[in-house]
Amino acid sequence: MHHGGRIDISLVIPLLDEEGSIRELYERSVAELDRLGRAFEILCVDDGSTDRTYLELERLAGLDSRLKLLRFERNFGQTAALAAGFCFSRGAIVVAMDGDLQNDPEDIGRLVERLEAGADVVSGWRRRRQDAALNRRLPSLAGNWLISRASGLALHDHGCTLKAYRRHVARTLSSSGESHRLLAVVAARAGARVSEIEVRHHPRRAGRSKYGLERTPRVLLDLLRIWLFSGEQESPRARLARLVLEPFPRLDRTPEYRLREALNLPEGAEPPRPVRDI
Repeated sequence: MHHGGRIDISLVIPLLDEEGSIRELYERSVAELDRLGRAFEILCVDDGSTDRTYLELERLAGLDSRLKLLRFERNFGQTAALAAGFCFSRGAIVVAMDGDLQNDPEDIGRLVERLEAGADVVSGWRRRRQDAALNRRLPSLAGNWLISRASGLALHDHGCTLKAYRRHVARTLSSSGESHRLLAVVAARAGARVSEIEVRHHPRRAGRSKYGLERTPRVLLDLLRIWLFSGEQESPRARLARLVLEPFPRLDRTPEYRLREALNLPEGAEPPRPVRDI
């Protein structure tokens, strides 16, 4: 199908040591996007893998020009990887998805359908989450409740990577400097219409989980950021935020700094906008 160079959907996938999943991930993603009959691109961001992830991606990209690659020299984290993918995406709709096949590529069409029904952001809800209860599901339940209470945006699953965004929202979020767990919150505060749908979630079949209880301090920092920066710029709470964070100039912008470092951007330089091929 000829689309005259227009890209309808950009699929952004951050990857870290996922060599065992790459081929199936690519094949299932392409099958779902082809089924939708839209012009698409797949942007895979290798977040410093030490296995054969990037070699396998290069092999597939040599066979399919719709597969675009970004590679970080070392691990910068999922937030920076997603932001980089958003920076370089060209689609009218941007879908983000994990690369371990626990997210289901066959849910992409449902996200796009809900987005086109009037939402600006559609967030996945892993209602039947296939992870260990102690170090993944229970902390996630607590974190989601706290983030919903602190932010005012009631979602069941703030941490689900599988989300769809309108292009202008993704462009704003790419340089927001916020953790990926807060992207829907940031979008909602900017006036975006946020919706949530149930999505499938599968047990991990290859590789190992990159996240566990060790991410708890980062989630707590996210919550602190939400509480401190909610409200008016000159409110007592906002002034307290500036006072608390002033001795630590990098603390409140860590994800932004990591994106700049990952893309080798000088201090003060703007991240690239999604207007060209990688």
